[in-house]
Amino acid sequence: MRRWLLWVIAIVPTLSFGAASPPFEFLGKFSNMTYSQEHQDGEDVYLWREKNDLYGYMEYSLGAATMKLSFQARNPLYDEKGTVIRNLFVFDGLMRANVIEGSLKCRNATTHEPCLNDQTVSWKKVTLKNAAIYSMGSRRDWEAHINEQLEEHGARW
Repeated sequence: MRRWLLWVIAIVPTLSFGAASPPFEFLGKFSNMTYSQEHQDGEDVYLWREKNDLYGYMEYSLGAATMKLSFQARNPLYDEKGTVIRNLFVFDGLMRANVIEGSLKCRNATTHEPCLNDQTVSWKKVTLKNAAIYSMGSRRDWEAHINEQLEEHGARW
């Protein structure tokens, strides 16, 4: 499954709908996402409005029976002076029942220079003693949990 999460902050003029709106209003989720038992395919767009500006992000997923998995992950590190180092990890590979295998590249997000040697990785599925703490009742519960984690520990760039 190929899954990208693309955060887009868009500041664009919005149309006035004639009604007073709250200071920061969720306009909705717009989607053409389709789901099967093992895959999903399409895009979700989430939009909010503050005065005359729109803010939002898009999730993009390309699902196929190929078991391909690609993603990018931001990982801010700090040098000894406290300066943030903006690393971007790019993975392209395959996902199977008990293993994820592929190539992992690390790039400086500003200069695109390699920050580590490119490598072939094999991540094996592990058994967790407290797996129940990862069980979420719904996708909404998962998103709330992830947003909390990103707020506290996520990339700041």
